[in-house]
Amino acid sequence: MASFILPAGSVVKFGCLSTALYPALRQGIAPDVPRCQFQLGAQLLQYTQSKGIDIGELMAYFGACMEFIDATSQLHDAHQDVMANFVEALQQAHGEKPRMPELEAIAAQAGLPVILEIQLQEDCEMQCDERFVSDDNAELSWKQWRSGRLQTSNGVPAAWIKQFYFPRLLDFRDVSNTKNPRSLEQTTDAALLVGGLMQAWHKDSPGELLLAFRRQYKRVNFSQSSPFNDTALERFFNLNAMLDPATRLLNQMTLWQDIMALARKQSIPLAE
Repeated sequence: MASFILPAGSVVKFGCLSTALYPALRQGIAPDVPRCQFQLGAQLLQYTQSKGIDIGELMAYFGACMEFIDATSQLHDAHQDVMANFVEALQQAHGEKPRMPELEAIAAQAGLPVILEIQLQEDCEMQCDERFVSDDNAELSWKQWRSGRLQTSNGVPAAWIKQFYFPRLLDFRDVSNTKNPRSLEQTTDAALLVGGLMQAWHKDSPGELLLAFRRQYKRVNFSQSSPFNDTALERFFNLNAMLDPATRLLNQMTLWQDIMALARKQSIPLAE
């Protein structure tokens, strides 16, 4: 398979869940990460073994989005009764936090979508993303579609990860008003995730999608960001929205609902 060299200093992105942040800090990113496949009507995300690490721009958001949908669906399926009680409590006392100690063990497993920004510290080989390029043209895959598979013998060291982006996180007061600016900002963050789905499903141009997003929102990343180091991760996981079980599950639910609603508008079939 033909390859393309990304020079040292290049900035690339990788999508994952917040549950992967500490492992990435301690061990970096493994050299071979299973690729998520977009399967029409699939109840669970399909993974395939593939050499390398998926990197991209909007396709990093695609990876984070698909992993988030899959993990959220599995978590809710595994705890249907408790989560049904949680949803009922939210509906009955809008804007108030339910007192449910049984949520703690569930929330510990709940990951939210994040994007790692990586600065390559050496020249790295990249192979094409065959979902967009059929002739093994890795250069075209990167320059036109901003997507490919990074090939490194030892993966991505933690020192190459400079920062991470994450969505606006809400508390229960924010969801009592659908026009709350913080809620609207989280919905905008969800639109970036769906932008990744649009590139993967409709083969929409990432350049055009990001240009339209920048014109409207003056940014091309999640609204929140943080350095990638021990202190910053400790600060992130001590945010109330991450530390408090009910609030973390609230954010998981609001993001999930926004993604599903926005995907439907784009005629993208996601299993709920």
